[in-house]
Amino acid sequence: MLIDKTLDELTKKNKIVVGFDLGNDYSQISYCRYNQSMPDTVSLVMGEEQYNIPTLLCKRFEKRPDAMESAAWSIGNDALKCAKEGQGTLVEDLVLLAKNNVSIKVEEEELPAEYLLELFVKKAFSVLYAYAGTEDIAAVAFTLKDMNTGIMEMLRNIVKRIGKKIDVHFLSHEDCFFQYMIHQPQEMWIHDVLLYDYRSDGIKSHILSMNRKTNPVACFIDTSRYPQMKIPDLTDKSETAKGAFYKQLDTALLEIVRKNCEQRIITSVFLLGDSFSKEWCRESLKYMCRGRRVFQGNNLFSKGACYGARERAYPSTLSTTYVYLSADKLRANIGMTCDKGQMEVYYPILDAGTNWYDAQKIFDVMLVKNNAITLNIAPLDGSRTRVARISLEGLKVRGNKTNRVELRFYMEDSSAVQIEIRDKGFGEFFPSTGQIWKECLPLEVIT
Repeated sequence: MLIDKTLDELTKKNKIVVGFDLGNDYSQISYCRYNQSMPDTVSLVMGEEQYNIPTLLCKRFEKRPDAMESAAWSIGNDALKCAKEGQGTLVEDLVLLAKNNVSIKVEEEELPAEYLLELFVKKAFSVLYAYAGTEDIAAVAFTLKDMNTGIMEMLRNIVKRIGKKIDVHFLSHEDCFFQYMIHQPQEMWIHDVLLYDYRSDGIKSHILSMNRKTNPVACFIDTSRYPQMKIPDLTDKSETAKGAFYKQLDTALLEIVRKNCEQRIITSVFLLGDSFSKEWCRESLKYMCRGRRVFQGNNLFSKGACYGARERAYPSTLSTTYVYLSADKLRANIGMTCDKGQMEVYYPILDAGTNWYDAQKIFDVMLVKNNAITLNIAPLDGSRTRVARISLEGLKVRGNKTNRVELRFYMEDSSAVQIEIRDKGFGEFFPSTGQIWKECLPLEVIT
């Protein structure tokens, strides 16, 4: 037993977990080992904090005949340089292309969005390997500004094709914020925590609060958008005009901060994005710093995703002590009672607290008594367990354990659980009828 434990520890130490913040403008990658206190973030320049990898591709006009197809492509700043020097074709908006699942023409060749996204992800992983060495990856957690089922399915397929057995997870930016904070010293989140994420389309604010009277501690994040904070192109403006604009912007930000801090005790404030600058947000910063700790950076989400990946690969006590509840979370435990020999046992299917985009399970069951599937639904709020019965119309149950069906549970959005049941037959003796049953279980029913 001791030997097995030692081997397990050594195996963990030789693996890393990865947080991949995939954005349409730029991406970031953070990584850590299972016992590392703080993740490291990949920088484009060793020793510097150049964490933003432009989410771009450039295909060079010429390549060696004996080179692999992927060798013709570059990403990030190298892609920008290649295109600027007129040596290749620049491909932008990779995430938007993947979201719309469209193909584009690159040098007379029609290339699907998934192929382009795969090129970027694989080359981004190559940048990671330059830092992390040859360690195996235990898990990767992708985070996106807006969670999209199509992109997530593409990313699952891409990671499979990388050729290594890597667990793939997905976290929203809010979930990354939660993961990042609970891994920080507690004095930073004694009370509420405020985060401002400044992007090209304006500011998004997140306020993390906790109900410490519950067990586990229930955590909530209130999110608001401020598109009026979008910074226009000021290239052709005079210094006087720029100064006047930034003064107005500072006044607008100060109003937002005051509104967010009203009737709340804020312990820490985080400013994400290069648009924040001491040169223009003077009054806003003065107000933020009154009795609060203020941090500025831009790699919180990739680090939070990395913490999240590690919690899934190697759960710590934090996973059971704190739970983040949001509209994206399943609010009930879903399972079923099965016969095991002479006993009935409970089989869990989907766990409460799971993100809807992570909620999926596929397994087989043998039907013995009747042609119905009965589910037990236990809401997280402690109300009574409910029962949902799905009848498989047209299926004749033989009663001798020769009726095998596949059950697939998944969610397409946060509103309902989708259930697909497929008759698999029983070998050559009882071929599959090919029947498929589909049910939709609205979340209103199970919350």
